[in-house]
Amino acid sequence: MIPRRLAIGVFERRLVNVSFVRNYRVTPFLLNVGSNRGSIFKTKRNSTRNSVEEELEQTQEYKDAINSGSWIKKYGAIARTRTFQKKMIKWYILGYAMFVAYGIRYFQKEYVKDKEKESLVAKFKQNNGELSEWEQLRLKELNREVIRTTDSLKLQEYHKLKDEHDARLAKAATQEERDAIGEFNPKAEDISIDAGPKTFESKILPPKDLTDFYNGIAPKYDSEIGFEETLSFVGKRRKWVMEQIYGDVLEVACGTGRNIKYLDLDNISSITFLDTSEKMMEITNEKFREQYPDFKKVAFVVGKAEQLLNLASGEKNSTSTDLKPKVKYDTIIETFGLCSHEDPVLALQNMSKLLKPGGRIILLEHGRGTYDFINNILDNRAHKHSETWGCRWNLDIGELVDRSGLEIISEKRLHFGTTWCIVAKNPWDPKKKGEIGFVEKYFSKAPKEELVQK
Repeated sequence: MIPRRLAIGVFERRLVNVSFVRNYRVTPFLLNVGSNRGSIFKTKRNSTRNSVEEELEQTQEYKDAINSGSWIKKYGAIARTRTFQKKMIKWYILGYAMFVAYGIRYFQKEYVKDKEKESLVAKFKQNNGELSEWEQLRLKELNREVIRTTDSLKLQEYHKLKDEHDARLAKAATQEERDAIGEFNPKAEDISIDAGPKTFESKILPPKDLTDFYNGIAPKYDSEIGFEETLSFVGKRRKWVMEQIYGDVLEVACGTGRNIKYLDLDNISSITFLDTSEKMMEITNEKFREQYPDFKKVAFVVGKAEQLLNLASGEKNSTSTDLKPKVKYDTIIETFGLCSHEDPVLALQNMSKLLKPGGRIILLEHGRGTYDFINNILDNRAHKHSETWGCRWNLDIGELVDRSGLEIISEKRLHFGTTWCIVAKNPWDPKKKGEIGFVEKYFSKAPKEELVQK
């Protein structure tokens, strides 16, 4: 007489082998579901009646998922099988090994960069702050500072020379040959005549006086520019500019007063509008008087930003560079105006001289973008755009601000980098509390009183 437990085991094994092969054509690795070793799923090591029933149910669910027609269910079921998971182990190991190898390589490169940076900083201190142009640009690059268009193109040329120098060193067979080649320390004149800066500047149209041009398009300017600004959501950016203003305010290149509808008089003491076009200034005057008929501390001045110091000092015809302005401002703003100045750097320098201590310059401008393909479009259509709107829309705005000597507090770029939102200050003015970032606030070595202006 066969023991009961043995009989049950034989019955279960025959049931699985016969019924599954006959009815479902299960592949060989699906057989022997009654034992843990042959199961396609992870199960506990006890072959009780309940465990067999659970495995039968799981196997049926697996087949249903495979035949469901849904690739999500199908591959989800395959991914849960023991066979698939065993095969994946080697890929997990390979992936981890690649991650470790990449990490080692990455930190090796960072270590080399840190050593190069330390060397340049030591040389900077040793030479009383003097470095070659290559060394200055390389230090900027290692510090991950913003590098403007001209400097970026120069850096590309220097890196080409560096690659050539490294190739010569690699070919040198003896130490004497390597000593003859020496360290890489190029001069500014070593850059090719056809280097980036010349190519970039050749795409910029020459500056010109646009007074008559803007007088001519003043009556139709709002109606023609309005649709374009609506499509690019410029109104939201104009609103951002006007939210920054306070105290005595100067708006340079105000045009037809397109910022007036975003103006909040609660935060300002006075406001002055400046533009070179008399016809556009008349429209600005009309808009302001219509919206704020009772506000008295407002002035409308026709003039150029390049002559700001003359206008502010009351000496319009003076050629002196040491003029003393009679009025200064807490906030100076300009929206899409730098591109229209004959000398945008001089215009910015004049603005900086009219700032009160703690004053800020708020800029909303269009210029060169972040990507080369965008800049190629701007360069190729620069002449056409100038014929339509007068301005030069492919200037590097950040570079102009840097050349003016102003210090940029915040810089945000939109529309593939072609729209610039900048807050700047005089370099000797401390930052205000809300202008200091987390890293600078808690990890800067500068004394706290030097960072924060109350």
